[in-house]
Amino acid sequence: MISDVAGPGYPFQIDPTTGGVAWATGADKLRQNIQLILGTRVGERPMLRNFGTRVHSLVHDPNDDVLASLLQSQVQQTLLQFEPRVLVTQTAITQSDGEVRMVLNYTFTTEPVADQLILPLF
Repeated sequence: MISDVAGPGYPFQIDPTTGGVAWATGADKLRQNIQLILGTRVGERPMLRNFGTRVHSLVHDPNDDVLASLLQSQVQQTLLQFEPRVLVTQTAITQSDGEVRMVLNYTFTTEPVADQLILPLF
């Protein structure tokens, strides 16, 4: 069940009532996991070198349909590998004024609940 998912919140915060690490649960935790995975460059974590995505290495590529296709493929493969509780149903790349954003539609594998996340890529 999605409500069973729990862990330290991202970004890291202190819970003002307990003084300990603030925790996130359910859909919020999975959303934070997606943001963490897609915001981490491959090789950035010394103890888990394959964790993350190569999206950031595409920042200087031409802003065209090929870039959009590469981004979609990279995001889908990365989430399939590192967050198996999420199934990507649709990705769309929007490009305007030199800014690239990804609209990520996904469902949870344990429940028929859909969610959407809009990520500024670069």
